[in-house]
Amino acid sequence: MAIRERRPQGAARATDAGIDGRNELSVVFSRLFHLLGLEIELGLAELRQIALTATIAAAVAVASLIVLLASVVVLVTGAFAPLFGAPWEHFVVAGGGFLLLSAAGIGWSVWRVKHIRWPEKTVRSLEETRRWLGAQLRSKLTLR
Repeated sequence: MAIRERRPQGAARATDAGIDGRNELSVVFSRLFHLLGLEIELGLAELRQIALTATIAAAVAVASLIVLLASVVVLVTGAFAPLFGAPWEHFVVAGGGFLLLSAAGIGWSVWRVKHIRWPEKTVRSLEETRRWLGAQLRSKLTLR
């Protein structure tokens, strides 16, 4: 299956104008540099997505750690409340509930960070660009 190149009306190929092989290679390399610019843009977009995911997970983990610390304080308060003749049940229920919530938040954060995907699109695109460049260079070298 041949890939057609879209060109504006009246645009000629480099070979149509009688340009030699050295200029054809410069056209290939100018296209390569354009592709590499697009690769960098794609890589930065995927890196931005990874950084956002990691930042959200870290923020949830920090908030969960703060809640975990507060829930431990409430549980300790519930443990010492009977010594002073105060009701302790509501301390234990509140402290235990928030302990479970914070543990769930920390667990989600760890799971999310462990399951961050590497920039697969960028890697695939770089591999495709490498194959394209190899094919372009082989075709230009065999035409001479």
